[in-house]
Amino acid sequence: MSKKFILDSSELSQWHTLVQEAEQDYGCHLDEAMQSYLVFTLMRFAKNSQLNSKALALDYLTSHHLSSHLRNEQLRDIGDQCLLVSGLFPQSAEKRLVGAGYYVDLGRSAYHHISTAAQQGIAELYQQLAESFVLLMDLLQTIRQYSAPALQPIAAMELWSRTGSRAAFLQIAEHASPVHGCLLGDVNKDN
Repeated sequence: MSKKFILDSSELSQWHTLVQEAEQDYGCHLDEAMQSYLVFTLMRFAKNSQLNSKALALDYLTSHHLSSHLRNEQLRDIGDQCLLVSGLFPQSAEKRLVGAGYYVDLGRSAYHHISTAAQQGIAELYQQLAESFVLLMDLLQTIRQYSAPALQPIAAMELWSRTGSRAAFLQIAEHASPVHGCLLGDVNKDN
């Protein structure tokens, strides 16, 4: 992974550069709408110490009793928090005794519900977010990898098998070691 110093002056520029670097390292390119959404989501929650401090599933359920505007706002917050937790803080999911896959399912569902109830332009964006959730999570895990592994090997295996996450698969591959045949050789010697 290429790592460069981010010297841009504004917070927006710094997040934008970081997302672009993650795209390059991961080997993908987001369209402008998706890239902007991810950057602004990172900015909005960067200083939020309450991320993953409450049961998002309860908020998800109660959102269905709110007016359309408030429901969409709450579902957006849920989807965004699920994206950030699964991408940047998957260990906190494990501490809550659920895997990152739980947040993937909940976040996708939140974005999908917005897409079915919102006006055309917004609906398309949230449908794209629901469909690209794992890719966005993988990009965030790529960013996480710059400082520390995002997932432990078992958690990576669970996330990969549940969501098809390429970032989780790459983490599994990093920890996998080939079997050298010495055990097989020892077994054959005994026969």
